[in-house]
Amino acid sequence: MNALRASLLSAGAIGLASFALAAWAQTINFDGRPTGFLAVSTGGMPPDAWSGTSLATAKRLVSALPAAPRSRALRDVQFKVLVSQLNPPPPDGSPPPTLFARKVERLAAMGEAESLNEMVRSAGGYADPAIAAVVVDSLMMAGEKEGACAIARSHPIAEPFKRRADVACMVAGGDNGGAMAAAAALRGNDPLLAKLVEVAAGGLPPSAAPPTQLDGPAMVMLDLAYVQPPVSVLKTTHPPLMRSLVAHRTLPMPMRLDIAERGEALAIIEATKLGDLYIEALRDRVVLPPAMARRAKLVYDARRAANPQEVVNSIIAVYGEARGSSLFPTIARASAIGLLNIPAQPQFANIAQEAMRGFLLLGDKQQTKAWTKLALSAARDNARATNALDRLMPLVAIAGIDDPKQLPAEDVNRWYEVMRQDDASRAPLRGNLLLELFRATGIDVPRGSTQLPEAPPANARLVSPSAATMQALQAAASGRRRAETALLASIAIGETPLIELHPAAVGAIVRALRQVGEDHAGRLFAVETAIAHGL
Repeated sequence: MNALRASLLSAGAIGLASFALAAWAQTINFDGRPTGFLAVSTGGMPPDAWSGTSLATAKRLVSALPAAPRSRALRDVQFKVLVSQLNPPPPDGSPPPTLFARKVERLAAMGEAESLNEMVRSAGGYADPAIAAVVVDSLMMAGEKEGACAIARSHPIAEPFKRRADVACMVAGGDNGGAMAAAAALRGNDPLLAKLVEVAAGGLPPSAAPPTQLDGPAMVMLDLAYVQPPVSVLKTTHPPLMRSLVAHRTLPMPMRLDIAERGEALAIIEATKLGDLYIEALRDRVVLPPAMARRAKLVYDARRAANPQEVVNSIIAVYGEARGSSLFPTIARASAIGLLNIPAQPQFANIAQEAMRGFLLLGDKQQTKAWTKLALSAARDNARATNALDRLMPLVAIAGIDDPKQLPAEDVNRWYEVMRQDDASRAPLRGNLLLELFRATGIDVPRGSTQLPEAPPANARLVSPSAATMQALQAAASGRRRAETALLASIAIGETPLIELHPAAVGAIVRALRQVGEDHAGRLFAVETAIAHGL
């Protein structure tokens, strides 16, 4: 059993399909040329990003990537490695599957169906029945029935998945007679899927039991038969399944929104998709839990604001209501369109600090700099505003807005005093994290020069990545191996919540990313972690 087949079978244990994959086609040398679609000019990595990394190492790292790293910044950088037009490492006799096949599997596990399809299409990957099956399954999970069925009709795909996909495509295409005939052949070894086909194609009441094998065809058939997925999967954190559930019309809207909110916080569901669901719920007058209804109204108001004053009011409401909540980043991202419509001008100085926080979260250095300048000007001779601004200035420094190399000790101590005033019990850990992030982003803070703690509190429960992974990360960064470093950064955190990561490990990851040229990703990861800690 090859590694890709093993990974797909293990996914089946948590509710995804188990494909009996055929042997990999050898007619196309996928690893003999670049197979991504992002160029440097469109946000991709430089073509030589794999330079210095062996093919065996690249394969191992891609297979080890987490499907849902808890950092949006690191998820984006691992995605960039997978889909950029990179020159692959030279052949080294490492065993199959290919690096390309492993990229296919990881993109599928991340729920990146559309990007996966684009990469495979541009590489001519449909020629491999096993790869074609993964793409069809991913597109079906994403609700892209038409695109999935077009591939299934035009290219050979691996069995036994092909039988499941074909019957789902018959129902989706309105061929009820053909679907009923195919369902009869499925009854022996796939009775639950066959029953869904009979419900959808034969007009039976939607009372069928959901299948235990929740792959793309099963999700398509649940939707077409109007049968709800099993309750056991509603708390899943697996990206393809979360994305499928969010779009599933059989689920009540409050349930879809709950999944979407969790998915957005986990960097799986796009903030725009969550915002669309909020607006759909309000438009259809869906009864939501009070707190969720309030969040939906905040985002709705921010999106529909028609003039600058309405935008200002909506931003004040969003940031005032959500600040301090674990869902603050989610609500801020979902309503970010309002920020983009307001220029950093004196008449909007009363929302300067909210705008700073929002643009820091979005990783927009230019806008953050403009609003910081406005906030500093507005806070002059205003002690209360200055005190509030002291809560944001550490993030401004970490984000590298003016790329400071040193900070006045009195400023750092004042910021730390604000932390202690806000929450004395959590201040030591926050202060140590801040010190690590300052140093990791190139700010010289000599030992003992400030009141920031040099170590986290002894009673803090923190997670450190494995020593082997951190050593490999530091070695890759020292060797300027860009793609390798990016993937090791993501592997290091895995699915550990940011608030549980040891500050020293966070600092090492930020430093390594910046060392290989991923300064934006490193700083955004630093800001994400700081915000997760309540800074």
